[in-house]
Order: sequence, then C-alpha cells, then structure tokens
Amino acid sequence: MKSSLTFFLLATLTLGCGKKAGETKSAADTRQRRETKIELEACVGSGSSSESIDANGDGKPEIVRALKGKVEVCRTVDLNFDGRVDRTVFYDEKGKERRVESDFDRDGLVDEIATYEAGVIALKSRMTTLDGKLDTWEFFEKGILARTERDENGDGIIDQWWEYPTRGCPLIHVDENGDGRPDPGASIDYCKETGYTPPPVPGEVETAPSPADFGKEGDRVEELSNVKEGTGTTAAPNAEGSAP
Repeated sequence: MKSSLTFFLLATLTLGCGKKAGETKSAADTRQRRETKIELEACVGSGSSSESIDANGDGKPEIVRALKGKVEVCRTVDLNFDGRVDRTVFYDEKGKERRVESDFDRDGLVDEIATYEAGVIALKSRMTTLDGKLDTWEFFEKGILARTERDENGDGIIDQWWEYPTRGCPLIHVDENGDGRPDPGASIDYCKETGYTPPPVPGEVETAPSPADFGKEGDRVEELSNVKEGTGTTAAPNAEGSAP
C-alpha cells in the first residue's frame, strides 16, 4: 500500500506539470481539475442517408443508421422500446466505433461517454450522480481498465484516484483535506474491505463490434440486449465502490 500511495503522489505531481485534454488549471492552483460538462455529438452526416430498423414490429424504429454512401457514420438505438434514444454510436472511417454515448438509467440524459481508439476502449467519462455533470473518468490501456479519477464532491477537482493492481480489485486513494494529493492513511483496498471477489472474465479486452454485418437477425438481438440488466451475475465494483 505504501508503494502504491507513493506512486500516486508522484503521478499527481507529474500531472500538475503537463496539460491534458479536458483538464484545466490555473497557475496558482496545482489541484487536478477536469471538464465536467457533458458535451454530446449529433448523429448527422454531410450528404448522408438513413436506414431505420423496427426490431419489434411496433411501427416505430428502434435503430436508425446514418449512412454516407455505404459507410455507416453513426446510429441511434432505443434499447427498451420506449421511443427515446438510449445509445448513440459513432464510427470512424474504417467502420470501427470511435465514440458511444449511453443513457444507462433510461432517464433521457446521457450518463456515459466512451471513447475508442481503433475500436478498442480508451476512456469512459461518466456521470454517476443525478446532477448532470461528469464526475468519473476511467482510463484504459489496450482495452483493460488501468486507472480511474473521480470528483467525489462535484466541485470539478479530482479527489479520488483508483488503481487496479489486480483486475476488479481497486486501491482507492482519497484526498480528504483538499490539497489535491492522496492523503496518507486514507487509502482503501476495496476487495479487502468488502470481501468482494471478481468473477473470472473470458476476455479482458473490450473491443467494439464491426457494423459490417449489422441487420442480420442475430445482430439485432445482440445490439438490443448488449446492456446487461437483471442477469443475476456478480458485477464488478463501479466508481462509487459498489456493484452497478
């Protein structure tokens, strides 16, 4: 734990010397800040056409694909058939996912923006509360969750740093005094404290499926059911320290 805390203290100081995308600082304030506003993209394409799919035959399209020629630019998906978009997916020029905006709690507001690089997840920016602002940033390396930054109190300043020496078992380092650094003695070993044991995962890397064969019956089922709800399986801890 001591070595982990030392690592994060050094990492925090290093981040203060550089400028990262989505991060703002003032010269007098070395605390780590991130942009909390949820910025969305519109699913449109210059000169594009659209293709609609009514998956359940109720006369309302659950999936709308925006095409530029034969290339899919983006699509909107209504996963629970309530007439509202729950997910918007954007594709790069090679047909791989580059960005996914998701409304997981079905309240009409996007609460997660996932960014992909060559179809592999790189970053998830999340809103875990109901205040309409981003508060959690999950960073991936080669598709595997590597670290998390969190703004616990909603002031736009990072006050939690999560690291994952073991998959699914984060070490959570906390800044309780507001100086922008993890406080000695304020770290939590999530799995040790809760007794949680991560389930085995066949594939570690989260990759984005290619849309090339989309439209087949099996693909429709996969697309409309890719948000697992009520499966009864043990879930990994989320950024709030509990199973989603």
